[in-house]
Amino acid sequence: MENRLHWVRDVTFREDSSQVRTGAAPRALASFRNLAISTMRLADRANIAHARRDLLNRTDTFAVYNI
Repeated sequence: MENRLHWVRDVTFREDSSQVRTGAAPRALASFRNLAISTMRLADRANIAHARRDLLNRTDTFAVYNI
């Protein structure tokens, strides 16, 4: 059973298709993904996929976090 964090990591960040499997890299990347998801949710962004697309345009980065 997966909660919404794991679903977002699997679907939006495609974590299951990651080929990073050795050393501490998988745990570090999972931590970075969790950090990204948490900061987007703290910025009241319910749709993480939409927030990621907004971040592709570097000029809108502050808008994603309501700055």
